[in-house]
Amino acid sequence: MERIFSNVETRLNARCSELGLKQQEVCQITGLSTTAMSQYCTGKRIPDTTSLYKLASTLKVSMEWILTGADSTNEDSPDFEAIKAEQGLLCDGSPLDENEADLIAMYRLLPTLQQEELFDLTYFKYQRYVEQKRESIFWTYREDQTAQKNGPADGPETRSGTA
Repeated sequence: MERIFSNVETRLNARCSELGLKQQEVCQITGLSTTAMSQYCTGKRIPDTTSLYKLASTLKVSMEWILTGADSTNEDSPDFEAIKAEQGLLCDGSPLDENEADLIAMYRLLPTLQQEELFDLTYFKYQRYVEQKRESIFWTYREDQTAQKNGPADGPETRSGTA
C-alpha cells in the first residue's frame, strides 16, 4: 500500500503550536538544523528517518502521524512503557516520567563543563536534603515518606550513569 506523504508541514506546525514550541526550540531539543526544520515546516522537504524519529519523540506523536496524519491501530505494536524499558529509560527499576526524561535531554544538550557544574549542584542539593532529613524530627513522624525511591548509587558507577 503506497501512501503519499502530504501536509507534513501542517501537522508539524500544529503540534508545535499545541505544545507552545517554536521551531528554534525544537531544533535545540532535537539537534536538527534550523534550515532543515524550516524546510520541514514549509513543506519543502520531508524529514528523513532519523529526523522523523527525533521530531516524533520531541513532539510526543508517532512517526506515522507526522507523515500521514493517522496512527497505527496494530495491537502488536509495543506500548510506550515497553519502548522506554527497552531503551533503558529506567532508574531504580522505574521508568522515567516526562519531566525526568526532559531533564536528561536538556542535560545532554549542555557543554561538558556545564554538565559537570549541573551534576555537582544536583549532588550538593541531594546531600543537603539527606542531611536535613537526618537532623529534623519531622521525618521521625513521617514513616510513610521513608519508603520513597532510593538515592543515587554510591561509588564510581554514580558518574557512569548507572544510578
